[in-house]
Amino acid sequence: MEVSQLIRRYAVGQRQFERSDLRETQLSEANLNEIGLNYADLTWANLSQASLEHAELVGTMMWRTRLSWTNLRRANLGRALVLRGCLTFANLTEASLQQADLRLSDLRQANLQGANLQGAKLCFADLSGADLSYADLSGADLTGATIRDANLQHARLDGAISKSNVPPALV
Repeated sequence: MEVSQLIRRYAVGQRQFERSDLRETQLSEANLNEIGLNYADLTWANLSQASLEHAELVGTMMWRTRLSWTNLRRANLGRALVLRGCLTFANLTEASLQQADLRLSDLRQANLQGANLQGAKLCFADLSGADLSYADLSGADLTGATIRDANLQHARLDGAISKSNVPPALV
């Protein structure tokens, strides 16, 4: 699907674009709140500074997708594949990332306050300075993840896996 076509359809009220092929698209600064992109392919897409509040991104392929400074507040990224994604300074407040694959992703300074990360794969992800307060990391895999200066106040860590040099109490 062409970006111009998606923007045009979104502007007239269409919100469901399930399984769309949006690889390598330029959607930075786009306002796509409440869009449905379940199982879409956003590989190498640029969504930096876009607004995707309340978006449905279940099972979406986002390999090397740029999402820095993106508003994903209350978005549903359950089972999304976000390998090597760039989510620096992204707003993921109260987002659902249940069983999402965020391996090797850059989440430095991301706001994950109250996010649901149950069973998420965060292996070797960089969460330096991220706000994970009140986040649910139950069963999440944090093997090799960098969590330096992350805010884990009131985070739920039941069954979280950490195979690193960081003491389990800090994970």
